[in-house]
Amino acid sequence: MNVALEIETRNTYEDFALEKDIMYFRVGEHGLVSFHGKNYHIKKRMNTEQIQEITANSSFFKVNTDCYVNTKKILQIQDGKVFFEIKGADSKFASITKLRQFRLKEIVQQQSGSSRR
Repeated sequence: MNVALEIETRNTYEDFALEKDIMYFRVGEHGLVSFHGKNYHIKKRMNTEQIQEITANSSFFKVNTDCYVNTKKILQIQDGKVFFEIKGADSKFASITKLRQFRLKEIVQQQSGSSRR
């Protein structure tokens, strides 16, 4: 019962949990950061310290110049794209450079190996 009330009172748009709710985010000009969740995206203006804090988070990996993906939410990495949901017309994905694709696959494999233990 308490869990249901907690979910209802928590406004995901204003008070989201970075690692739990966000699949990836993009850092734009003038401190504008666009966070992408399962069914939404939110733009927030952040100061330099806040941006440095979220980009230094070990759960996120830089896939290109302005985009960071949540390594715990990755479903598949293929053809220069990181997929977060079922592959298809409605899937969410972020583009990744070939150079970083190999490293990200290693990180995801290490995480899946350590979570089985």
